[in-house]
Amino acid sequence: MMDLERLEKICSVCGISSFEQEMGEVLVKEYESLGLCCIKDRLGSVIAVKCKEQQGPDIMIAAHMDEVGFMVESIDENGFIKVRPVGSWWSHMVLGQWYTIVTREQKKYPALMGSMATHGLPEEIRSKTVSLEEVYLDLGVDNREEVLSLGIAVGDMVAPWTHFEVMNNPKYISCKAFDDRIGSYIMVEAARRLKDTVHAPLYLANTVQEEPGLRGARTAVETVHPDIAFAIDTTLAGDTPVNHNICSLGKGVVLSMIDSNSIAPRKLVRYVESVCEKHDIPCQYAVFNKGGTDSGNIHKAFEGVINMTLSIPIRYMHTNHSMIHEDDVEACIRLICEMVKDMGEETFRDIADYTIQ
Repeated sequence: MMDLERLEKICSVCGISSFEQEMGEVLVKEYESLGLCCIKDRLGSVIAVKCKEQQGPDIMIAAHMDEVGFMVESIDENGFIKVRPVGSWWSHMVLGQWYTIVTREQKKYPALMGSMATHGLPEEIRSKTVSLEEVYLDLGVDNREEVLSLGIAVGDMVAPWTHFEVMNNPKYISCKAFDDRIGSYIMVEAARRLKDTVHAPLYLANTVQEEPGLRGARTAVETVHPDIAFAIDTTLAGDTPVNHNICSLGKGVVLSMIDSNSIAPRKLVRYVESVCEKHDIPCQYAVFNKGGTDSGNIHKAFEGVINMTLSIPIRYMHTNHSMIHEDDVEACIRLICEMVKDMGEETFRDIADYTIQ
C-alpha cells in the first residue's frame, strides 16, 4: 500500500527548477530518519548514501526534485504579473488555473492565471493556442504597489497549486508534480524497504534542474561516479482517447527503451526483464523518442555509465493535475529493491560485458 500521507507531503512542496531547497530539506529528513547520511553537490542535488563501505559496483538511482512552473518576470501598474515559463508548458493547460507565488521570505500567495473572456472571441483567436508570452497572473489587487507590499518581486517562484485527490478507483491518484516527485517517493520507499539489508554501495540522487536541461544529473553523477545507474521518471501514458503511447496506467513499471537523448543498453534491458520475470513484477515498455530524463547526462559521464530509465506512466504531464496508478509505483519500488539486492560484482560484469552473444 502506498503511504498517501508521505506522497502528498512530497508532491505538495513548491519547488520549480532552481528553487528545490525546501524539497531537499524534506527528503533529507526522510533519509536521515532511516539512518542514511546525505551529501549535496554544489547545485543542490541531495544524495543519500547507503552501504558505502560494502563490496560491489556503485549503484546510483536518480530522480529529479524540480517541477515545472513559472518565474515572475514583471509587474505592471495595475498589479498584473507577467511570468516566464520554467520547463515545458502547453498554454491550453495554463489558463484559468491556480498558482502559488513564493517570495524570497517564503511567503506564499495564491494567484489565478488570467485569460481573455471566452464570449465574443473571433474564430481566428478561438481556434488557436494562446502564446505563453500573453499569459499573466491575477492576484486580485488594485495596483502594482499592492503587489510590492506583499513582498513579491521579479524572479520569485510561481508553482502550480492543486489538491491531492484519490480518485473513484482508489488506485488512481491525482496531484501536481508527479513529474518527478513520484520518483522521489519511490526512492524513499525503496530505502525504507532496504533499511536492514546489506548490499552494494547505493546512492539515491535527488537531482535539481532537470526540467530546463538535465543539469543536476550532470553534477550528481560527477559527485557519485557510479558504475551503474537508473533514472526514475515519468512517461506519457497512451491510454486516453487522445494519447497514443504504448504504455498504460496500471500495467506495471515502464522500461524506457529510447528517448530524445538516451538509448537503453540491450544487455541492461535484458537483465531488468529477467529480474521482473523472476520476481513476478509487472512491466511494460516505452519506445518514445520525445522528451528526456536524467539518463541523458548520466550515461555520458566519465568513460560511460551503464544506465537506463525506469518510468511511471502518467496522464496529463506538466499540468496542475496529473494522474498515476498505485500498481505502477509498487512495481517500480519492488524492481529497484530486487536489483539492488542482486547487484554484485559478477552480475555487473555480465551486464557491462558488451561482447556479442
